[in-house]
Amino acid sequence: MTDYHYGQKEPMENEAMVRTLDTQARAIWPQERNFIKRIFIRPGLDVLDVGCGTGEIASRVVKEFSPAHVSGIDIAAMHIRLAEERFKSVSALSFQQGDATALPFGDNTFDVALCRHMLQAVPDPMKVIGEMIRVIRPGGWFYALAEDYGMLFFHPTKHDTDEFFGDYGGKASAKAGSDLRNGRKMPAILASLKLEDIEVNYLCIDTLRVERNLLADIFTHWRDGFEEWISTHSGKPLQDVRARFNDMIECTRSKEGYAAWLIPSISARVTVGTKQDGKKHVE
Repeated sequence: MTDYHYGQKEPMENEAMVRTLDTQARAIWPQERNFIKRIFIRPGLDVLDVGCGTGEIASRVVKEFSPAHVSGIDIAAMHIRLAEERFKSVSALSFQQGDATALPFGDNTFDVALCRHMLQAVPDPMKVIGEMIRVIRPGGWFYALAEDYGMLFFHPTKHDTDEFFGDYGGKASAKAGSDLRNGRKMPAILASLKLEDIEVNYLCIDTLRVERNLLADIFTHWRDGFEEWISTHSGKPLQDVRARFNDMIECTRSKEGYAAWLIPSISARVTVGTKQDGKKHVE
C-alpha cells in the first residue's frame, strides 16, 4: 500500500533516482558551488546534509570547502547503503538512515545544515525546516535548494508543459501531501521564522549553460522514476504521462529546442531568535 503521508517517498526510492542524483549533481554543482561559498567562510565546519541521497553533494562539499565533517541523513536505506559504499574511505563523511522530521541529533550540533531537492517532496516541510534550525548553532547557516515546478520551461513542445507540472505532477503530489511550488515560498517562510541575512539566487540549468544531453538525461530519469507514480496518483493514463515526458526530453535534446530549469538557491543565518521561533514547528 502506498504511504500517502510521506509525500514522494515511493518514487524517491526508485532505482532511477540514483541516476537522477548523479546527473543533477553534475549539471547543478558548477553553478551552485559559487552561491554557497559565503556559508563556508572557514574550513573545519560541522555540516549536516538532510536528504543526502547517495552522497553526491556531501562529497563535493568535503572536496571543495574542507569541513571538519559532513553527516548525511536520508530516509531511503538504498541511498545510504550506496553512499556508505562509495565514500567508505572518506573519513570526513558519514551517513545514516533517518527521518528529516525527527533528526537524531542534539540541539546546536552543526554550523551548517543543507537540504537539497527535498522540501518539495515531503508533506511537512515546516517540520523539516524547524528540525534543521534546532540542530544549527546560533550564527550558523541554513541552506536549501528548493525546487519549484512552476520554474521549468520548454520550447517548442507539442504539449503544454505548464499543464503537465500543474495538473499531472501537481495533482499527484497534492494527493501525496507534497507541494511542487515550495521553492517560491521559501524566502517568505524563512523571514517569518526570523532567519537573517537571507539570500536567494536562481540556478539557471538550461541548454545554453549545461550540455543539452546531460540536461535531457535528468528529465529521462524523472520519467523513469515518476511516470507510474504520477499516472497512479493523478488518474492520467500512463501512456499520456510518458508522451509528455518524452515531449520535454525531445525538446531538450533537439538543437532547435530550448529548455530551462530554474532552481532557487537559498541561504540564511540562524539566530537565537530564529531558534526560539523554530521550536514552534518541532514540538
